[in-house]
Amino acid sequence: MIINYTGERTDPTAEASGVKHQVKPQRQLSTETGQLAVGTGRYDGGYFFEGELLLLHLETGETRSLIEHEIGRQVLGLEWLDEQALQVLMAPPDDWQDKQAWVEGHVAVVHRENWAAVPGRSLTGLDLAGPRVPAPRPDGREAARRVLAEVSAAWRMQATGHADDL
Repeated sequence: MIINYTGERTDPTAEASGVKHQVKPQRQLSTETGQLAVGTGRYDGGYFFEGELLLLHLETGETRSLIEHEIGRQVLGLEWLDEQALQVLMAPPDDWQDKQAWVEGHVAVVHRENWAAVPGRSLTGLDLAGPRVPAPRPDGREAARRVLAEVSAAWRMQATGHADDL
């Protein structure tokens, strides 16, 4: 059984937990292998689409960052196709002279015989190479407005001495 989760909010504790990029994480659980694949990422504001592909073994709690390159790639989607095949949708590495980078991505299917034995930083550019496909990014403005409204309300309650009402 495969279970898909899509996060809707940035986790403010991400940096403290060792996850470098935490924007709308994509998660895929393979109950056959006991592995949870987690993809994260963001645009760095100037050039790169950075991110991580993490693999969490649910039984042991071991987590590995799989992408070889230091800044990784922004992961837009994940899907376990079977026990040995993980489909990964990623943003292009950067947007240098590439306006389509914001609405397209690359899809790759990575095969491993035993995902529990895959070492960290072992997925190369060749492993993640794949055809360019449509991959429009969701407009996050409404979600940002909701979070801002929640934070503003909490701030007002705290400022007026009603922090216990939170």
